[in-house]
Amino acid sequence: MQVFHVYIDDLRFTFVDRAPVDELKERVVQASRSDGDFVAITQSSRPPTELFVTCQTRVRIETATIPRETAADHASGDDEDDAFWFDFDSLS
Repeated sequence: MQVFHVYIDDLRFTFVDRAPVDELKERVVQASRSDGDFVAITQSSRPPTELFVTCQTRVRIETATIPRETAADHASGDDEDDAFWFDFDSLS
């Protein structure tokens, strides 16, 4: 499973689908090429928000892959603790 972290200035937005990230990239590029514009971010881990983006706005996109459990893992009969914790802050 892929997770996308989009950093805009000092804010981080996390997405689980590539399509909203691609749409956001297009809107950010368009806003930065003009005299600046508000860009809406609606499908991320944060509540919906709008940011003013200019050519000076710092933007970075990172992709992380999170391991996914398979049915074979459960069928093996291992009774170990199978909880999986992922620290998103460790990626920054």
